Amino acid sequence: MAVGNVSVLGLGLMGSALARAMVSAGLDATVWNRSPSRAKEFIESPATVASSVEDAVDASEVIVVCLQDYAAMNDVLRMTTVEKRLAGKILVQLSTGTPAQAREASGWAASVGARYLDGSIMGFPKDIGSDGLLVLYGGDKETFEQCEPIAKAISGSTIRVGDDPGNGAALNNALISLYFSFLFGVLNGAAICDTEGIPLEKFGNIGTSLMPVLSGVMERSLKMITNGSYETELNTLETSAGSMKQLAAVVRDAEIDGRFVESMRAYATEALEAGKGNLSNAVLFEFLRGRGLDSS
Repeated sequence: MAVGNVSVLGLGLMGSALARAMVSAGLDATVWNRSPSRAKEFIESPATVASSVEDAVDASEVIVVCLQDYAAMNDVLRMTTVEKRLAGKILVQLSTGTPAQAREASGWAASVGARYLDGSIMGFPKDIGSDGLLVLYGGDKETFEQCEPIAKAISGSTIRVGDDPGNGAALNNALISLYFSFLFGVLNGAAICDTEGIPLEKFGNIGTSLMPVLSGVMERSLKMITNGSYETELNTLETSAGSMKQLAAVVRDAEIDGRFVESMRAYATEALEAGKGNLSNAVLFEFLRGRGLDSS
């Protein structure tokens, strides 16, 4: 059965946005913050402001935690006075962390009789409660379904990645990797254009038009990785290594910091020396996984 009562622990920017979303959704909400001043906006709202974390835990079946990190959660919850109140509750951890931290927290929650979901919010406080926000969860299906009203109050799009409590954080960090790799590509390209006097608007317009090509690269690469086969009739690693060498020369001539480009070249060089030049660029996945010399 779905649960409609919830306590939100932590009223920073994100936690306050979560609490407001619970109230807007008509849920029976209790809020708590270590610094009481953060709870002032909820005093005249339908939410109940708890005077202690113990009272907040007692008030609801679902406890949503949105603190700075897992260490902050441990400081708040891993006290005898709180732990003895958690049996039978559901903890929904929405603080930023790693898959390993999520699994450790899940194990601790089980040890005190609580069930556990770990969520990663793919957006900003202003996005909470909107249809466009995506939240990734790791945890068992039954617990996730019981928290459905709360999950829907937080975002219009939720994905339970898997039973493993670390799955949500893992996928979140994989997407963070994609974001930063793309960002550094944008910044490196902008540096080249800026040095050569090419308007950045022109760079942006053409770059945006290439997004379908980049999507195709991602689709083909993931398919090759899944199948464990890197044979290609398109671009080979040897050809790409030549392009990287050219890019490194451009960056050097323009006196641009070359560390980003050289980090890519290091992987390509290692793969070429291992005799992988006739394969797709996707074979570099094997080197990232530390098993490149064993790949076919």
